[in-house]
Amino acid sequence: MDKKTYAVIGSGAIGGYYGARLHHSGHNVHFLFNTDYHFVCENGLKVDSHYGDFSITADELNAYHSSQAMPQVDVVLVALKTTQNGLLESLVRPLLKPETLIVLLQNGIGAEQDLTEKLGLNHIAGGLCFICSNKVGPGHVNHLDYGRLTLGVHGESGLSVLNEVANDFRQSGVEVDVEGSIMEARWKKLLWNVPFNGLSAVLDTDTAQMMNCQQMAELAQAIMHEVRLTALATGSPIDESLINTMLINTAKMKPYLTSMLLDKRNHREMELQYMYKNVLDLAKQYGVGMPKTEALYQQLCFINLQVMKNG
Repeated sequence: MDKKTYAVIGSGAIGGYYGARLHHSGHNVHFLFNTDYHFVCENGLKVDSHYGDFSITADELNAYHSSQAMPQVDVVLVALKTTQNGLLESLVRPLLKPETLIVLLQNGIGAEQDLTEKLGLNHIAGGLCFICSNKVGPGHVNHLDYGRLTLGVHGESGLSVLNEVANDFRQSGVEVDVEGSIMEARWKKLLWNVPFNGLSAVLDTDTAQMMNCQQMAELAQAIMHEVRLTALATGSPIDESLINTMLINTAKMKPYLTSMLLDKRNHREMELQYMYKNVLDLAKQYGVGMPKTEALYQQLCFINLQVMKNG
């Protein structure tokens, strides 16, 4: 069987890392770059990883500045921030063959539903990246820790193809789980993202400093309980023990600057719609109170206004 061809939309901390992994296992991977395009055409893509550093030279790198110039592929990996999802339809459409699988490697909830409707597809896959990875310069990714992927399908088909994609990642050195329900998987990721991304941005601090403060760890835990109750109300069962497991793992991980904190510091719009607003809307719809999450969201909205004003 021929190896699948891949396109990576958003070749930064997430797309750059996973796309480079696939490239190094022999897959034909095409990368869409924005501001880094001219740099990577001359210097290639570099990944510093605690599993061992690796690079794609400029001669080897399939780099593009427009998705319209890219070939149609078997799998499209979308690693853009959800703040750019308004562009997704026009970016992805030129890459699609009749059986192309789109995999959204994004945070939050609701993106699969939105894109499925816009493109008129029967299914779209979602992916959750349990990884500490930052873009530290043009064409330069620093992978600090973890790297496991959880994949799932939104729709009535596509699971067999997704299992093939999961095997491609495994052969590339990436740990992968395939869930029957992408919604349940997304709620599990939100259990961590809602408290730690938001609190890190409000407090302007890393995960280690938050976990070293008893009051902040307790606040994070309380927000996690609110997220879990909303997930339960929407039909996604999450065992309460997962909260304690996540807190223990967060305390053990290397000090990590979350993506939302980095967006704030770099004067980029923060991912509030899919990670907070959609969650709060669902909570209201199902009659679940989320007062601490609501207060965190309101603070983030204020910070986001200042970021956008000064960006």
